[in-house]
Amino acid sequence: MTAPRRLVVIPSDPIATYERAGYDALDRYFNPLRFFEEVFAVSPLERGERRAHGLTIIGVTRARMGSLLRELRPDVVRAYGGHWPAYLACRHRLDGVPVLVSVHDTHESMVRRWVRYADLVLCVSRAVERRVLAFGTDSRRIRFLPNRVDTTVFRRVTDPVAIATVASRFPPGRHILHVGRKTAQKNLDTLIGALAMLPEEYSAVFVGMGEDASYRALAARLGVADRCFWLEAVANADLPVWYSWSDCFCVPSRWEGFGTVFIEAAACGAAIVTSDIAPMNEFLTHGQSACLVRTYEDPAALAAAIRRASEDEAYRSLIAAGALEVAGRFERTRVDALEVDMYREALALAPPRPRRRLELAVWRAEEAIRGVVRGPFNSVRRAVRARVG
Repeated sequence: MTAPRRLVVIPSDPIATYERAGYDALDRYFNPLRFFEEVFAVSPLERGERRAHGLTIIGVTRARMGSLLRELRPDVVRAYGGHWPAYLACRHRLDGVPVLVSVHDTHESMVRRWVRYADLVLCVSRAVERRVLAFGTDSRRIRFLPNRVDTTVFRRVTDPVAIATVASRFPPGRHILHVGRKTAQKNLDTLIGALAMLPEEYSAVFVGMGEDASYRALAARLGVADRCFWLEAVANADLPVWYSWSDCFCVPSRWEGFGTVFIEAAACGAAIVTSDIAPMNEFLTHGQSACLVRTYEDPAALAAAIRRASEDEAYRSLIAAGALEVAGRFERTRVDALEVDMYREALALAPPRPRRRLELAVWRAEEAIRGVVRGPFNSVRRAVRARVG
């Protein structure tokens, strides 16, 4: 009897974070096309053990990661994130078990040098690929795996009853929708500044987790507090109604790895306004599928783009139709199949050559030495913190 294919994933967030954010297809996300019979999500961010979403979720300390992987005997290990998840996957790699690292962000804190020690590095965009290459990763190990959108869920909603369920929650007028974490990356501050320059009929709805006190204070200072609305999450299944209801979908990010919300909004035929930076300008074209703003930290420039996308019906229809075409390139089943092909490739990889084995062995030895050196220092630091605290 053939042993079941077994995958271990190391997510960058606790599974509960995905649940709170409204993600309802985690089984498909972590196991596309059900390629693996068993999937384990292991992380220092988890506590205990539980079953959910077709996953066995296990909390493990960093020190025990290696022994847990040996117990689970996976066929593949996948790290989601080029920072600490990549480190744990590469540092505790098992002989004969391929390590895949997917990198979703271009920010320096989210991509570290140890991505080069993965067998395959899956990049969601060319912007991410450039960041990964900068760390000396062999280009032959890099694969392009974009984010995906389920077009059976994310599609234009025209039912007036469904639209009214959202519209009834807000005052009449024109509505800007922002979906994303409440962080500096997502540039809420410039959008709030733009709102202050727009006619009073405009309001902004911010959907996403994070601390919003500073943004609420900014809105109050600029006199638009009563035109800003704050939600922590909307279920994925409900988001298409929100995208379809909005007059303009605007997330003027300062940086992105890909930005799934853009292809979700595109699949719903939203009028998209965002920053003219990679990776958004890799798949969205100014004036054809979105309104891209070069000076995305200038409230006046952003306000002008929002007005055009919201009020110029011909322009709005043009970019919305173009966005629908773009979304088709990222349809879920296409990307799922591409991802499964990468897993098949990983399972068929030849053993590393002597030079590569030496490179991996030297790095792991260096990290082991660093761990021995850091151990006593960290113990002293924790003790000092406890006494001071």
